[in-house]
Amino acid sequence: MSEKQSNHSNLNILLLIGVAAITFILLGARFFQLNVTQSSHGEDLVEYIEDSQDPRSSIIEAKRGTIYDIQGQPIAIDTTSYSMYAVLQGGNGYDAVEDRDHTAKVLSNYIDMTRDEVLDILLNYEAIQVEFGTAGSNMSQETRDAIEEENLPGVYFVSQSSRQYVNDYFSSHLIGYASKQEQNNSWMPTADILTGQIGIESAYDAELSGQNTIENNPDLVERTRTLLGEDIYLTLDSRLQHYMEELLDYSYNKYQPEEMSAYLVEVETGKLLTAAQRPTFNLNTREGIQTQWTNQLVEEVYEPGSTMKILTQGTAYDMGVYKPDELVETGSTEIEDVTVRDYNLYGWGPITFDEGLSRSSNVTIVELIRRIGIDKWTNQLSEFGFGQTTGSGLANEATGTVEFDNPVSATMSGFGQGFATTPIQLLQAFTSIANDGKMMKIQYLNGIGENDEFQPIEINRPISEEAADHIVDLMVNTVNEEYGTAQEYSVPGVQIAAKTGTAQIANPDGLGYLEGANDYYFSVVSFFPAEDPKYMLYFSMKRPTNDHNIMGSQILAEIFRPFVEYVSVYE
Repeated sequence: MSEKQSNHSNLNILLLIGVAAITFILLGARFFQLNVTQSSHGEDLVEYIEDSQDPRSSIIEAKRGTIYDIQGQPIAIDTTSYSMYAVLQGGNGYDAVEDRDHTAKVLSNYIDMTRDEVLDILLNYEAIQVEFGTAGSNMSQETRDAIEEENLPGVYFVSQSSRQYVNDYFSSHLIGYASKQEQNNSWMPTADILTGQIGIESAYDAELSGQNTIENNPDLVERTRTLLGEDIYLTLDSRLQHYMEELLDYSYNKYQPEEMSAYLVEVETGKLLTAAQRPTFNLNTREGIQTQWTNQLVEEVYEPGSTMKILTQGTAYDMGVYKPDELVETGSTEIEDVTVRDYNLYGWGPITFDEGLSRSSNVTIVELIRRIGIDKWTNQLSEFGFGQTTGSGLANEATGTVEFDNPVSATMSGFGQGFATTPIQLLQAFTSIANDGKMMKIQYLNGIGENDEFQPIEINRPISEEAADHIVDLMVNTVNEEYGTAQEYSVPGVQIAAKTGTAQIANPDGLGYLEGANDYYFSVVSFFPAEDPKYMLYFSMKRPTNDHNIMGSQILAEIFRPFVEYVSVYE
């Protein structure tokens, strides 16, 4: 043999020795885990034997309640899978495998292993119990039941619960998610149960997880070792929500704003029918959650812009501070040492106050605030619910700010600058315009368990029915008249009442506002059908980075129109 051949042969021998050594170490570690630590996948198999009163079930059956939409379609469900293991040395009330060959033959019919592969595992005479790797994991209940019907001594199962969301993207920040958290309770000694982390999953964790059952009937839970959560029914409509998610995906990807949000409300009841935002995250994988944890509906605080003008004008109409035919000069006006201008800088000459709303004049609103008076206006902001939470029950709901340290910001709040609010506060206040002056609580919960009777809640009546109807008419003009600023929101066959908003964004690095071409918070609030409003639709978008040479209101109109058409057909 040549020296070269000899070296090659020696190298092969060394490789074989190395592979054998690694295999021995891995097998030894697995043997140590099963026979010394007596655990697998982080679970103590001995505890399963010692703690379980029923050897053919897990130590506790914990089922989290299902979350349904308003039509009874599931949104979030518990899925239970099973892992199989075999006891080779009986004791503590557990039988051992008797006929290993027969057991291997039967099991090979149900799992992805051959008879010989199963038998090889069962012939480990030194192990107390063994498992069957991935082939014996994540089994369905049907497979588990079928194996149990074979009456194989020594074959047992452990259940694992996981939370599954029917759709990856579905009002993700509002729904939230649940994940396993280790529990240290006398009634559940080693079990992990699903615990809500954010959103509705967190806000109603006690109901969904069954904690209420424990508090009300702890003996039942301890005796049956079963923990059943209550089901929750939401006001969200899956069909509408799906389409809303699709439209937001399209617009978000095309125009690349920092944020977007969209909400549909049934104005007479305050039911929240859709709630979507971007950025969002995948409910099942959590992909994207690191980008934004914030639930914009209740946590986002911003200056709303000109959509506020409908509340200001409604208040002024009620107080009788202007006459229908009275004219006011537009263009610019002074608030102490600050000049306020209309968005076109020069105005439209003398116009009526009502035309001023349809043209979205800042100057006419400033004059109305002067006549109302800052004290009365500040009090009216409270009547509309600003500066206080809506009692949504969701974590971290912000109150916004309506405390003014100067007349300038107090006056500017009339056209949506100088104060901060949340989307849910705006939605709640806007219901008063569409609902004959009645301000309805925005609700996303339709019922819990057997108590599924939804109850509308009237919060306040900040304006009169006459004023509300008048403002809706002016919002129709804003869409239909040639001078209206919401002409892009016209939808064939549907009478739309709408008001747009373009709010400056406060400079996070100092005083004043950002001054870039798209450094605005664009929004629109609408009611339809305008002759008897049933729905309120609100869209918002912050700082689009790729505007494709169109204005923010036009960007929102692109998804507004098809959604209104879809809702109208859906009815």
